[in-house]
Amino acid sequence: MRVLLVPPTFRYAREYPAFLSFSDFPSAFGYLASSLKQAGHEVYGCNPNNIVGYANAYSMLQSVLSQKIGVLKPDLIGLGGLCIDYRFLKDAIGIIRQIDAKVPIVLGGQIVTNDAEFIFNDLKPDYVIVGEGEQAMVELATRPHENGTLAIRTIIGKGLPIDSLPFPDYSPFGIDEMLDEYSMATRVLYRYSRPDPRPFNIVASRGCPYACTFCIDHHRSYRARSIENIMEEIKVSYERYKFNILILLDELFAVSRNRLNDFSQAVLQGKEQHGWDFDWCFQTHARARFDLESLKLARQAGCYMFSYGLESASPTVLKSMDKKIEIEQVTEVIKMVEEAGIAFSANLIFGDVAETQDTISESLSFWFKYGQRCCIFLAEVKPYPGSALFNECLKRGLIADKKQYYETIDTVPINMTAMDDRTYAAMMSLLAQLEQGWLFPQKAMDVHYEVESNHRGKYQTYVGGDYYTVMAKCPYCGEVSPYRQLMPGVPFMLGLSCLKCQRKIKVEVS
Repeated sequence: MRVLLVPPTFRYAREYPAFLSFSDFPSAFGYLASSLKQAGHEVYGCNPNNIVGYANAYSMLQSVLSQKIGVLKPDLIGLGGLCIDYRFLKDAIGIIRQIDAKVPIVLGGQIVTNDAEFIFNDLKPDYVIVGEGEQAMVELATRPHENGTLAIRTIIGKGLPIDSLPFPDYSPFGIDEMLDEYSMATRVLYRYSRPDPRPFNIVASRGCPYACTFCIDHHRSYRARSIENIMEEIKVSYERYKFNILILLDELFAVSRNRLNDFSQAVLQGKEQHGWDFDWCFQTHARARFDLESLKLARQAGCYMFSYGLESASPTVLKSMDKKIEIEQVTEVIKMVEEAGIAFSANLIFGDVAETQDTISESLSFWFKYGQRCCIFLAEVKPYPGSALFNECLKRGLIADKKQYYETIDTVPINMTAMDDRTYAAMMSLLAQLEQGWLFPQKAMDVHYEVESNHRGKYQTYVGGDYYTVMAKCPYCGEVSPYRQLMPGVPFMLGLSCLKCQRKIKVEVS
């Protein structure tokens, strides 16, 4: 069967054009492509990203889908995404129906898994896949189901043994161009360790054993890939793409210090045997309980940053979120990372049902103390479908019209707290100003820069401006580090970390 896979357009409903680095490409499509190919199907990709020259994102999507479907005449089209991709998926299905009303459309991803009945009835694909999609997609492509009721057209994706999955295949989606031309579109936190970044993603585990109230991914049991399996994918991918930054995408990469140690030792061995040259970063839970020796080993193996799921520094809010962490676990590791030379990152998200002005003050006190030296970001919690917070909003009538909610997702604030709306809005405005201002980190010293004259790739051509190579001296360790940024001109400010001691600094260029 000839299958066409269509990933979402990055920031489709908010910004056009918005440029997509491979660091933000959805890995699920790579896994679907490799699984379908392994089963003998023809797989094609239509990646509606990094395409300029249209009046808006809809016009671009209509054009690229018309061209691709007209040429390929696929037997099956696969779409999928998150709840924030609703507008894209709605428009894509509508456009496909206009082009070819008979081609079957299968829809998957967390938007389906977390709200299957509503999404099926609202967007009207031919099939939906709930859960992991590899085996279900192969079965659907091999033996198409009969049209009928939702029960017949809903396929439950089963989690296969995770090491048995073929490595993801991103070639149908233009990975080479994303790496070659758009790597500088990667968020600074993921790319600052290399002036000329080539970030690559790997998923080392699936699922999560925790049940945080804001999370949409706690319905799956936790399954981790073996270190040997991960190393083989790194070996194959490094030989193919020569990446220099490895992003471990899963939210719970290292559940213990032993797994971190095993991974670090395997990376060191791979660097010695195969000449790998890359930095890496990961995410995990505070219950991993790292020690200084584990962090030093990770740093030796090239780890430059990791993040904890912190979310709040208020014990009251942490309990309400069912986070199952103590704030002391976080402060302990912050002390260790400074000695190990690894950057620490975390988010503080505000607006939980238990949030008050006092709990906001608790979290901000933590942020003022530790956020000057660590990359701790401030944001508003979102009640996404699949989370306990979403169900609470439905119960309380804070989300009265589900379709309207999807249409305006992330654009209309929802006050789940006991604070009145005016106070809540004022608190969120304050947090946004603090997040954007970078008022408190130490300033780098002896800053000077050069403007590159010869580099002119697609990203720079479309965005405009010049590449600046900036040299800056760390106010903590005194090390001079190079940074690189595309900017329209001076003055500008870079918020990042020292490449030597990994403490958070502010680089003002003028």
